[in-house]
Amino acid sequence: MKHREYVFAVRSYECGAGGFATMPSICNYLQEAASLHAEELGFSKSDFDAAGGNISWVLTRLVVKMTRYPKWDEKVVVETFPRGGRRIVACRDFIVKDASGAAIGLATSEWMIIDLATRKVVPIPEAVLSLVGDSPESVLGPEPFTARLRYPEGGGEEAALRFRAQYSHIDLNGHVNNVHYIEWLLEPLGGKSPHELEAVFRSETLAGDEVFVAAAPGGAPGETYHRVFAADGKDHALARTR
Repeated sequence: MKHREYVFAVRSYECGAGGFATMPSICNYLQEAASLHAEELGFSKSDFDAAGGNISWVLTRLVVKMTRYPKWDEKVVVETFPRGGRRIVACRDFIVKDASGAAIGLATSEWMIIDLATRKVVPIPEAVLSLVGDSPESVLGPEPFTARLRYPEGGGEEAALRFRAQYSHIDLNGHVNNVHYIEWLLEPLGGKSPHELEAVFRSETLAGDEVFVAAAPGGAPGETYHRVFAADGKDHALARTR
């Protein structure tokens, strides 16, 4: 199994009002570390492009658990490694550390590959699965994901936010980047950064699409469910925070 570490410095524009990095900032570090490592391993989007494949990675599931958030100008080390996969899903884990090497956060993720022309999921190349190997358990334990994350029935459909996706939200794949979904769905928390986030990304959003964001309390103390959805009710992303 191939592990790699990347160092980030917390910038002032990545912090909230209290001077600490936000959950979206942490997720940006994870995404960048994953992209850099895929490039080194030879299965990044640019490698697919060079091989003549019009395909790219998309994040489909993510769990992040932070014991503390780093502060402005603090060095953050993200250790990441691919953790095997199956026919259409590849897994990747992360350990977020401070400058001393102490873990301050853990994360696990699942990724798929889409055809950028048809926008349909395609099988993970065998070369990728054979290279990454397999690990029996994520850094968050044997069952890090909720079997089926659902927005609570009767949780309320009134949107806390309603707006249109902008071109500034669009990434290399031509759709809204996953971290923007996380920014949007956290808005109802009023600037608070949760210690735990579980998110499922279900459909893509394009520039100009109307977007709605809703939130509802969960059954446990401090638990909130979040939903980002389209005008027709189709879910773009679902999440739970604590």
